[in-house]
Amino acid sequence: MKKYHRRSILKKFLFLIIALFSFRYIKILNSMETKPYHHLPDGTFRNPPGSPSRDWSKVRNHGNFFKFFYEGIIKKKIFGKDQMPDYIPPNHSISEQEALNQYYSNNNPVSVTWLGHASFIIKIYNTVILTDPFLSDYAGPTRIGPKRFVRPGIRVNKLPKIDIILISHNHYDHLDTKTLKKIKDKKNIEVFAPLNLKSIIVKQGYNKVTEVDWYDKKEINGTIIKSLPAVHWSRRLGQERNSTLWCGYSIRAKNTNIYFSGDIAYGDVFSEIRKKAGPFELSIVPIGAYEPREMMQTSHVTPEEAAKVTKIIGSNKILGMHWGTIRLSAEDLWEPPIRFRQEAIKLGYNDNQIIRTSIGETVTI
Repeated sequence: MKKYHRRSILKKFLFLIIALFSFRYIKILNSMETKPYHHLPDGTFRNPPGSPSRDWSKVRNHGNFFKFFYEGIIKKKIFGKDQMPDYIPPNHSISEQEALNQYYSNNNPVSVTWLGHASFIIKIYNTVILTDPFLSDYAGPTRIGPKRFVRPGIRVNKLPKIDIILISHNHYDHLDTKTLKKIKDKKNIEVFAPLNLKSIIVKQGYNKVTEVDWYDKKEINGTIIKSLPAVHWSRRLGQERNSTLWCGYSIRAKNTNIYFSGDIAYGDVFSEIRKKAGPFELSIVPIGAYEPREMMQTSHVTPEEAAKVTKIIGSNKILGMHWGTIRLSAEDLWEPPIRFRQEAIKLGYNDNQIIRTSIGETVTI
């Protein structure tokens, strides 16, 4: 009798264990079925199908983290190259006063002002948009991280009235809390940011923050902002890798459609972006921070790949960003726009379609 009782208890216990595991398995399956591909069951995110994957064994060949950290922080080098260049071309930037004069004197309905790196003022039919505002000295917390070697085209305290801020992801050279804190009239600014980034932006004093998943859209005063997929990743000090989403944006008003990519690696998703959000009058794409390839190919396009992206998405005019402001990688700092133009010419673009701008300069679209 006791033996039978023990067997009965064991069977019930085993049944309970199987039921619990089955419930969890079904829950995971249901989660995967109901959520988009880029949402993982644990709450993190992944890149679209057809994106490159990182081989961490090759990445480790470049030396351990502590050596990399020591060279960057103590010796001020990245991949053996000085963070601060010995030479900066004289036409690489214009004075802040000239930048302000150009901005305020430009009466065209659509214009773009490069502030450096991925930060732009996009004026589109009386709506003023600021992208990935990084106007501080360092791309990192406190004084840690690469130091900018060219001042911003317009300093944060001189910025014009901003209507919308677009943030593509949480890396320090794109989401700079020091800059966000200093922007004026922030309580009236609409901020768009990928999923799970709202709290960090609210802490900087912003009330109107919209978290977006890929292909979410919102209209503000006739301007439609749509979040688009990107091939990248996310992490910030104290955060789990890929716990916040990353994205690009389309900015559409009247008959003008502008693509701001954020950071991207090359992948299959750009044909889909053309179908769902294109074509574009202008695309702003990253052309720097691409060497060494075994480390960077899952994070950043080469200049040639950037030009191919603009062709795939159906862009009429193209502009390269994410170069010439801070050193993030091993290539020659002044090489990206040269290679970008050469590839664009091969793909059928002409010099009127390939926009190269100095930091601070305003160009009409």
